Amino acid sequence: MTHKSFELRRFAQPLLWLLALLSLCACGLGAIPIPDATPTPCPGNCPPPVRDNSQPHVVNSSFFQITYFDPWTTDSSNSDNSTVTLVASTQLGDVTMQLHGQQVSPGTSATTLLNRTVQNILNNSSFTDPQDFGPIKGAEIGYVPGAGQSIGAYASQGNAPQVPIFIQVMASVRGATGIVFVAYSPLDPNSPDPSIVPNEEYDHVVNSVVWR
Repeated sequence: MTHKSFELRRFAQPLLWLLALLSLCACGLGAIPIPDATPTPCPGNCPPPVRDNSQPHVVNSSFFQITYFDPWTTDSSNSDNSTVTLVASTQLGDVTMQLHGQQVSPGTSATTLLNRTVQNILNNSSFTDPQDFGPIKGAEIGYVPGAGQSIGAYASQGNAPQVPIFIQVMASVRGATGIVFVAYSPLDPNSPDPSIVPNEEYDHVVNSVVWR
């Protein structure tokens, strides 16, 4: 992320990357645009980030409110919007962001919530060969400090070769509410091309969160 330093190691398997590129290029429309700089943290509920000449889209739930901009679209949400999934297409495939709000027991820490989420991801049969890429420094959601972890894995593409997937997870707790952010991306966050690095987009969405 912009100031949160997602520290990931690169997959050093050029052949797999080439196969991934060939299998995913057909579904991409272009790079995710770089958003405006994220705002300086402020006390209380901060106003959501804005973009010049862009129409904001707002989603409300009983746990949070988020603001997002094109090219992101709402892929899915449940009946009370406690889980909202956003997706955007790139030249290497779809990038997905998911926010989930829930009630937590007294004393539940962000680290506990993070570990539960990571374990559920690692138990997902859609991913193989998971690798721990380490903590996300300065992880926070809606300016509430939390805990974060980066994971590398391979995703099944049906009859196509498995491709690298980068997963970034953050969790924060405030009072009796916990919010989890998960991003799935075929884009290498260590890419030398900043136009295809989605970390600033992740920043933009989590900084827009208003806690309920």
